Amino acid sequence: MTLIVTSRERRNQFLLFFYFGMTTLALATRAPNLKANLHVDNGTYGTLISFGAVGGVLSMMVAGQIVDRIGVGPVLISMSALMYGSIISMPHIHTPWIYLVVNIAFAFGLNAYNIGLHHQALRRQALSGERSIPKMHGAWSLGTLISTVLAIIVTSHVSLAWHIDVLVGAMWVGTLWSVLQMRPFLISGSEKRDESEPPIGIKSAFAMLTTDRYIAIAYLCAVMVEFSTNNWVTLSSHQEIKASTTLSIVPYLMFMLGMTAGRLNAHRLLAIKPEAYWIRISSRIGGSSFMIFLLLAKFAAPHSFAAAFTLEILGFFIGGLCGSFFAGFITQIASARSNLPAGVVVAQLGLAISALSFVVQLIISWVAQSTTITYALMIPGALMISLSFFKKLGPREVKVQVTH
Repeated sequence: MTLIVTSRERRNQFLLFFYFGMTTLALATRAPNLKANLHVDNGTYGTLISFGAVGGVLSMMVAGQIVDRIGVGPVLISMSALMYGSIISMPHIHTPWIYLVVNIAFAFGLNAYNIGLHHQALRRQALSGERSIPKMHGAWSLGTLISTVLAIIVTSHVSLAWHIDVLVGAMWVGTLWSVLQMRPFLISGSEKRDESEPPIGIKSAFAMLTTDRYIAIAYLCAVMVEFSTNNWVTLSSHQEIKASTTLSIVPYLMFMLGMTAGRLNAHRLLAIKPEAYWIRISSRIGGSSFMIFLLLAKFAAPHSFAAAFTLEILGFFIGGLCGSFFAGFITQIASARSNLPAGVVVAQLGLAISALSFVVQLIISWVAQSTTITYALMIPGALMISLSFFKKLGPREVKVQVTH
């Protein structure tokens, strides 16, 4: 019997993804203020952020089992408390080692919450036959965009603490209300996963690095522009283009607009050519544009702020647009190359990338410290271009619609 999804469930599931998007990258828009609070240099700041990968790895190794044991509802409530509570506390922290601990806790809560949210959405989608995931990812992107626009509006008027405390506090209340509204529909701990999908544990945590190292490295090259932009875009604009704290958020907004536009239209590309074709073309265009425009912006900054700012916006927008669908496409390819269930492949790929990106982000952080942020961002740009040389991607075409 096909499950009928009620408007109440559909609305609150949409809201949970929207609230998630509103909060998860809120601090990225205020990086200059956060860094100033901690009184650290670029290298130390990047290192503190990079260590969030530790919490992500730990979370992905245990969150699936926790959801199976206690159900989605308790996970969403407890992990939202950990995630949102960590974000709210960050603007009030002035000691680096305390921030390090809180950032690891935040990453743990974020990944566990994300797993619980997708576990619920995917299971209900399978039972109902509706393709709700693209819409849910659209809700997340919408939340992120609105949060970024809000940051542009309020940054010059309110402190970092007021901005984050009010925004995240409101989203937390909304999250708890929507979880309570969805109680009749939430998957309980008694609804076990398919036995063909073994849990990810210590032994199999980094299996992707040994079973399909090729795809793991390709994925790393694909996502580093996104990861690095989230961490460095506002600092780059503020420090190197000399944009105000408010204006430094605009390049991030344009990057997210590019990412959102690309993800919403990725399925149209697959109707023309397979994944491997678009990965090859877009990685060259996106990576080279990202590098060239950022370098031109840096060199133009002493002479014309308007020219430098425009060039930087173009670099981040094109990088976001061209790199928007890489993660989804390569995940599909990874699943097609493996005999394991898709859920296991995604978990293994996520763990492998957390470990690899941790190392790369540390390198980027200390290149930023020893040279400039612009030169450090050449690393993810070069990695994006190198993705075009992975000739064995997509040996089989995967006929699945991708929007995120």
